[in-house]
Amino acid sequence: MIGHYSISLVMPCRNEASHLESLIMDVPDYYDEILLVSNKSTDDTVSVGKNLEDRIPRLHLIVDDRSADGIGYGYAHMTGIDAATGDIIVCADSDGTYPIDRVPDILHEMSRRRLSFASCTRYPDPSIPHALQLGVRTLNCEIAVLYGFHLHDSLSGMWVFKREVVPQLHLTQGDWNLSPQIKLNAHKYLGKRFGEVKITQKIRLGETKQSYVKTGLHHLFWILSNRFHEPQEIQKPDQEKD
Repeated sequence: MIGHYSISLVMPCRNEASHLESLIMDVPDYYDEILLVSNKSTDDTVSVGKNLEDRIPRLHLIVDDRSADGIGYGYAHMTGIDAATGDIIVCADSDGTYPIDRVPDILHEMSRRRLSFASCTRYPDPSIPHALQLGVRTLNCEIAVLYGFHLHDSLSGMWVFKREVVPQLHLTQGDWNLSPQIKLNAHKYLGKRFGEVKITQKIRLGETKQSYVKTGLHHLFWILSNRFHEPQEIQKPDQEKD
């Protein structure tokens, strides 16, 4: 808990068994619950998660193996967000790249700027590979042209927001496109209560699950298509919670 806010941490994961325990053990004490959502893991992620769940009362393992063309990143996030009970929800990838220990500072900045949703931007950051920065800048420019507002980091995977705004986010994308969708919808439906907060990315644990070129092109076409189509809500199936 931070101040009078209870805090939930949502972490989607696929094949993160090798570093999962060290990652969870480093989660700061002010998180009231940790929702670890395994999506189509083929290693020991689920068994390691179950073991940690038995030892750590605030940790809850959820298994959601839905996918869109083999990708279930968005489904894992939506499942975790739906299950979260905290006043504040923090979403971050389980590869250790996002500074979940900076949440007190982020909440202070949100309060100062009266934000209900903060997307944590990694840019500018010269340590990130130039090809990846170019791809993100391209998507940022596309959003600026099509949607009329500027983002520094359209693909950030760390977001901090009040649970009360979840119904206004209208999340539907089960694959990687949940990342741009959550920002576009937060801007659309929350207006000035949406903003970006600067963070510094850490060194990745484990291997990336993305093909950057393929994923980038998929984002490019989805952002264009989404501009001219209203999102349709998807029905939430029963999830298996272990």
